[in-house]
Amino acid sequence: MFFINPDSRTNKDIPNLAVAYAATLYRSRVVDLNTMPDPGNRFCSEKENDYVLSVQSRSFGHARKIKEEILAKYPNGSVRTLKGILDVQCCYPFVTFDETLQINTPFSDALPFPEYSLFDSFETFLEKWQSGEWYYPLMTSIGCPFQCTYCMSRCRIYQTRTIDNCVDELKQAQGKWRIRKFCIMDDCFNLKKSRVLEFADKVKPLGMEWICSNGLRADLFDEEIADAIRASGCKHLSFGIESASDRVLGMIRKGETLAQIEKAVAIAKPRFDSVNGFFIFGLPETTLDDDIEILCFILKHGINAHLSVYVPFDKGMQVDAVFNGDASLCRKANVTASRTDQVLRWAERIGVKESSLPVFFKYACRLVFLCKFRPGLLPKQFFTLAETIYDKYLSPN
Repeated sequence: MFFINPDSRTNKDIPNLAVAYAATLYRSRVVDLNTMPDPGNRFCSEKENDYVLSVQSRSFGHARKIKEEILAKYPNGSVRTLKGILDVQCCYPFVTFDETLQINTPFSDALPFPEYSLFDSFETFLEKWQSGEWYYPLMTSIGCPFQCTYCMSRCRIYQTRTIDNCVDELKQAQGKWRIRKFCIMDDCFNLKKSRVLEFADKVKPLGMEWICSNGLRADLFDEEIADAIRASGCKHLSFGIESASDRVLGMIRKGETLAQIEKAVAIAKPRFDSVNGFFIFGLPETTLDDDIEILCFILKHGINAHLSVYVPFDKGMQVDAVFNGDASLCRKANVTASRTDQVLRWAERIGVKESSLPVFFKYACRLVFLCKFRPGLLPKQFFTLAETIYDKYLSPN
């Protein structure tokens, strides 16, 4: 038996933790097509009796193709999907099809530390960890009790490892692989303040830089936590913000207010090298003005932004018109798609290529911000933009 991690086309620097734990328990190798996609058919290079795929929603299509290719070459082979240990990573759920390999080991100190050398992509990870270009992943807890309707991590049992166990893993990785940095992968790292403070106190002697790559909750963030984690080596953090509208925050059951979010950002900004926010465009029942408010918030507070577009996935989400058959919301979704086509056609008519739209969008966002918050800077920005266009497109040199 060996495990296969399909290509999700994103997060190449983060190993699949579910398959890492499973492979360690079974002492089986991992064909990691996400970090090392080529050659893409190497899982068929030798016959095995049992292939186990670890599938997230974002890699589901590729996983189905892998199964078809295996069974076409080895009709009597067994292709299963992995279930257990983790059910979500980076907000993407692990999913199954057909037969499964069920692992019932709970997320706790009972789990062995992941043996990443079982991945055929390990040399890439090792080089990047030792250079400090990539961060070693550490998950200290899983689950989140909050009810955010858009999130696949919502309403799940909160399970933890002890802080000592987590620090022991980092010490082992430091000694064994000479890692230089690590990132926290928890669904809700700052759910319990005392646990965060204990972690900061015990990780500080390791002298490693670290980041909170998943979104912290703003309403559970304060000066004491900020000072403690910064002193322990944390240089970058992210908040799950999603919207800059109290109306939308209430609608998606975020359990936070815009004032709480702004306070958390104000606390974090002077203390950390960078502050990132996760935002979602196109949430059901939102308007264009709501999405513009997101852009204004980003520019006003000067934070990095991870922008996503809402895509319905889970039948359990009350707002999923596609699955729940709400015709009025489906019509709104069709209108949104129609407007997207209109934007592309309009851009084409004025000579803006689709590939150039992100840059065009950036300048449009800047214009919105200046009009609303810094109108006095508009003339200066106009001449700067004109100079840029001239240098790039009109200058004879």
